[in-house]
Amino acid sequence: MTDLTVKDTSAVHSPIKGKFLVWGIPTVLALVSLVVGWWMVGGRHFDLNVPLIYSGDVLLILSWIKRAMENPWIFHSTLMGAPFGGYLYDYPIPDSGSILALKIFGILSGSATRAFNIYFLAGFPINAIAGYFVLRRFSISRVFSFAGGFVFTILPFHFLRYPHLFYTWYFAAPIFIWFSYRIYVGDLTFTDKRRHLAKRAIDVVTLAILSCFGVYYSFFGVIAFLTAGVVRYARTRTIASTYACLIATAIVSTGIVVNLVPNAIYRIEHGANQEAADRSPVETEIYGLKIAQLLLPRPEHRFRPFAKLNFKYSSTFPLVNENGTSSLGLIGSVGFIALFIFLIAPRQSKEGERDRLNALAVLTFSLTLFCTIGGFSTVFSLLISPMMRAGNRASVFLAFTSIAATLLLIEQRLIYGKVRNNLTRSATVASVALCAFAVWDQTASTSTDYLNATQAEYHSDAQFVGKIERIVPPGSAIYQLPYAGFPETPPINALQPYDLARGYLHSSSLAWSYGVMKGRSGDFFFRALAREPLERQIEVARKVGFSGLYLDRHGYADNGAAEEAELTHILGSPPAAISENGRLVFFDLRVNGKNVDKLPANLSPAQIMEHAGFIADARGVRYHGSLAEGIDFTRQGLPTFLDDVNGLSVPESWGRWSDANVSPVVTLQFAQPLPNHFILHLRAQAFGPNVGQPVGVAIGQQVQSFVPAADMREFSMQFEGVNGAQRIEIRPPQPVSPTSLGVSPDTRKLAVGIQRLWIEAAP
Repeated sequence: MTDLTVKDTSAVHSPIKGKFLVWGIPTVLALVSLVVGWWMVGGRHFDLNVPLIYSGDVLLILSWIKRAMENPWIFHSTLMGAPFGGYLYDYPIPDSGSILALKIFGILSGSATRAFNIYFLAGFPINAIAGYFVLRRFSISRVFSFAGGFVFTILPFHFLRYPHLFYTWYFAAPIFIWFSYRIYVGDLTFTDKRRHLAKRAIDVVTLAILSCFGVYYSFFGVIAFLTAGVVRYARTRTIASTYACLIATAIVSTGIVVNLVPNAIYRIEHGANQEAADRSPVETEIYGLKIAQLLLPRPEHRFRPFAKLNFKYSSTFPLVNENGTSSLGLIGSVGFIALFIFLIAPRQSKEGERDRLNALAVLTFSLTLFCTIGGFSTVFSLLISPMMRAGNRASVFLAFTSIAATLLLIEQRLIYGKVRNNLTRSATVASVALCAFAVWDQTASTSTDYLNATQAEYHSDAQFVGKIERIVPPGSAIYQLPYAGFPETPPINALQPYDLARGYLHSSSLAWSYGVMKGRSGDFFFRALAREPLERQIEVARKVGFSGLYLDRHGYADNGAAEEAELTHILGSPPAAISENGRLVFFDLRVNGKNVDKLPANLSPAQIMEHAGFIADARGVRYHGSLAEGIDFTRQGLPTFLDDVNGLSVPESWGRWSDANVSPVVTLQFAQPLPNHFILHLRAQAFGPNVGQPVGVAIGQQVQSFVPAADMREFSMQFEGVNGAQRIEIRPPQPVSPTSLGVSPDTRKLAVGIQRLWIEAAP
C-alpha cells in the first residue's frame, strides 16, 4: 500500500524522534482524549465515587460489577433475589471482555461505582488509540490519524451511551473495519503458509478477543466481513478468495457462541424462560438506524439553531428512542455523504486511494442498508432471530468509515493543492482545527446542578443503607416493596427500572429480595406474595428469614402513605429508618429485636415455599388439596394438583366465568392422571342464551353434558375408563358478551360460571 503522505525522513537519522513518532504521538493522543473526556463529563465536579447517572440501566450494570467482585462471575448472587438467589443465566450477556475488565477495575479500586467510572473514562483513550492505528494502516498521516482518533472517541455516542456502559468501548469498530478492508483487498489470509504463523495467530487471537466485547459489534463486524468477501469474490471469481471472509466470520461467531455456552446449558437443564429478554421482530423497526439521525446535529448542541433542529425532529417524528444517540457529527456527516457520492459516481484516483475509498463506501453502504429501519435487519429478525434488534448501534462503524473518508479527502486536497510545499504545517493546522471543531460540535456542557443532585441522591441512599446495617445484624435479609420484576420491566408510578437495586449496591453485609429472575420460581413467589395483604406478606417474609422491610415511596401513587400507615399498625412501631431525601423507608420485622430464624442452606425453591407455607407459580398462589376436596373457584389461586387452567376469567366472590376471549374451551390440566372411574361434581350456572343449553364435558374419549340454569346448581356425571386422561374440557355452547346484550359494558364473552368442581371416587 502506498502512503500518500510526505515521509518524515528525520526519523531515520534520529532514533529518539522515530520512537516518539511511533509511540509518543499515540501516547499524547491517549492523554488528550482522557483529559478532554474527563473535562466534558464534569471535570473537577466529577466525583469518581458517584456515577454520572444514578438510575435505569446504570443501576443494572453496577449490580453486575458488584456481583463480579463478590463472586467468580456475574451469573449468580446470594445477596440478590434472597432467599432464592439471583441468577442471570436467562439473560445472555456475551460481553465477557468488558465484565472481566470491570471485575479487575472493581477489585483494584474497591468499588463497583469507581470501576464503572474508570471503565467509562478508559474508553476515551482506548477508542482513540484503536482509531489512530487503523487510520495509520489506511496510510493516513500521523497528524490526521491523531485527529481522526480524537474525533472518533468523542463522538456524541460516547457521552450519550453512558447508561449502556459496554457500548462506550467501541474500539472494536475500527478494528473490524480494518479486517474487512484486508478481506476486500486480499491481504488477510489464514491458510497461506508463506505468511508467518505468528502473524496468522495474532489475527485469530485478535478476532477472538473482539468477539468478547459485545455481540452487536461482533454482529456488525460479521456483516462487514461478508460484504467484503462478496465483493472480493465478485472481483476475483475464485472460491479461494472467500476463505478469509468465512474463517474470520467463523472465529467471531465461535467466540460469541462460547460466551453463550453457560446460558445454553442452563436453558437445557431448566427449560426456556419466556419472560426474560423477550424480543419481537417488530422491535427491529423501532430501534433501527435512521439516516436522518446520523446527519442531524447531536441533542443539546452548543449552537442553539442546531439544538432546536434536533429537538424539532426528536419531538415530532416517530420512532425516536435510543437511536437519537447516533449522530455522526459534522465531520463524519461530510464523509458519510462523500462516500455515497463516491459509490454512485467514482472518480479517477490512484489505485491505493481508490481501493480505500471503494472499501469504505461499500462497507458504509452495506451496514446502512442492513441496519436502517425497513432494511435487511427486518428480514433477518423475521427469518433468523429477533435478538439483534438495535441496528442504530452500528452508528460507530459508520462514524469511523465516514471520519476516515473525510480525512482521506482533506489529505488528498492538501497533497494535490497549492499547499503541497508546506504540507506538514498545513496538515498540523488542519488537524488541530478538526479536533477543536469536534469538541464544539460533538460534545455538550455538563450540568453541574444535575451532577450535584445525583451526588446528593447517591449519598442519601448510601447513608440510609448504612442505617439499616446498624439496625439489623450482618447477614440479614431485607424484603423489598413494591414488587418489581427483574430485569427489563416498565416503571411503577415514579419507581424506575432497577431502582430497587440501590439497596444491594450500597450494602456490604445484607441480602435483598429484589433481583430474582422473572419467569422463574422465586419471581412467581414474590409476584404472588405482593398481591397478598401486608399482614400476610410480613408473616411469610418472617418465615423465610427476612429481618426488615425496605419500601420505596416512589413505587406508590400516594407516595406510600397507606402502606406505611398499615405497616406501622401491624408492627406496632413507626419506621426504624428514613432516608435523608425522604424517599426510602425501613421497618424492622424482628419481634422485640429478636433475630428471625434463617432458612437452612441449599433449599430448592419448592422447599423454600413449603417452609414459608406459601406456594406460587406462573398461575399465581397455590394451595394444597385433594381431588375429593376439589377446586374452589371463589378463592385466589389453584390447588397444587392442577398444572394449568385456561379459558376462565378472573376470580369473583361467587366463582369464575368462562371467557371465550381467553379460550373458547375451558381446560383443566391435572398434574397426575385422573382415576379410571369417578364421579365428576360441579356447581355451575349459565349466562344469557346459554341458560338451558347443554354444556359438553370431555375427559379422554368420553363426552357427557349438563344443562345449567340461571342460578347456581350442582351437577354430577359419572365417567368410566378414562384411560389415564389428565385433562378436563368444558365446552360452552354460546359465549356472548354482556355488552352485546346491552346488559353492561363488560366485553368478556361469557357462557358458564363455575363455583366449585370436585371428583368422587366411584364405588
